[in-house]
Amino acid sequence: MGALLASLSMSSCRKTELEQITNLGYLPPFTLPDSLTLTYGQQVQLDLPAEYQNRPDIKLTLSFRDNPKGKVNATDSLTALLARAVTIDQATRKVTIDARQLYPTSTTSSSNGVRTPRNYLATLTATSSTGFQPVASHLKIRVLPAELNIAELTNADKIPYGYGIYDNKPLQFTVDYAGLDATNTVLVLEVNGRPDGKVTIDGRHVTVAADAGDSAQKYEWLYDLLPTLTKDGYRVAFRQFRVVLMPKPKFFFGAYYSAYNLTVLQDRVVIQLGKAYTSPAPTFSPEKYKGAFVLQSILKDGQPFSDSRQVFHIDATTGKVSVDPNTVLSEGEYKLTLQTEATTGLKLETALTLVMEQ
Repeated sequence: MGALLASLSMSSCRKTELEQITNLGYLPPFTLPDSLTLTYGQQVQLDLPAEYQNRPDIKLTLSFRDNPKGKVNATDSLTALLARAVTIDQATRKVTIDARQLYPTSTTSSSNGVRTPRNYLATLTATSSTGFQPVASHLKIRVLPAELNIAELTNADKIPYGYGIYDNKPLQFTVDYAGLDATNTVLVLEVNGRPDGKVTIDGRHVTVAADAGDSAQKYEWLYDLLPTLTKDGYRVAFRQFRVVLMPKPKFFFGAYYSAYNLTVLQDRVVIQLGKAYTSPAPTFSPEKYKGAFVLQSILKDGQPFSDSRQVFHIDATTGKVSVDPNTVLSEGEYKLTLQTEATTGLKLETALTLVMEQ
């Protein structure tokens, strides 16, 4: 009887201990974001609450079972891919998401026709060996393609523009990977619109042929280009840019009648010595490429002239040349050379000769 009572007493004690353990409540919530949007190539770390530090009794696990089944490349399933990209450091209690290991979401591979899901799904679970109830957090991960750069262009613009004139020389642009790891990637060129075979890619260099554009070289021609970095057929990075070919802009003093392609020069004017004068604005065509104007140089009867009294002026916006009333100039021919940098980056010059007579 005594042995029976002792056994019952010990069973009662174990039951009480188990009840105490299982009634400790839940582990602290993770406070992780429900969704996260990353760019291909980006890495982020998510910190767990401080209560998870120095807790060897807590085990953290990740699950990717809610994702579509099947392979996304020649060797890996989506689950295997995610297992490499989303990891836990048990020592620091940090969750690392490495978008270099993933493909952009909602993207179809040109190699195998597989389309990645709209979101990658991960479930983080914490379990306790000391009686706390487990907690879980569900995370949706969206990955966007990265953006390449074009070395020769201003990449601050959403769609950079490159300009060239018809001069029977090829144009070349260099694709900059902007820090992306190019391992196991392929750079290809997509040409929007109606490709004519005049734009090609070799390595990182996009070349516009010398005979590209309008065969008569009279009209503007636009190429809409899309260098694209692919990995296993998936588009992981790209950058759209446009190249505009055009005749050399017309820049001179006079009139231009575009309907007839007729130019009338008025670049030599006789004015009265010492009197004020303001010229008409120079012609610049196409107008949309006009930049600021500067006075580059002055020659007096073919010799350099120093305008120390600042008698000559130029309107930087219009290009109009003016002469102040003065008593310091002498009779002769004053050739003023103007320069403008078109919005295309092309620098152009023209001259106006003022013949000063009594």
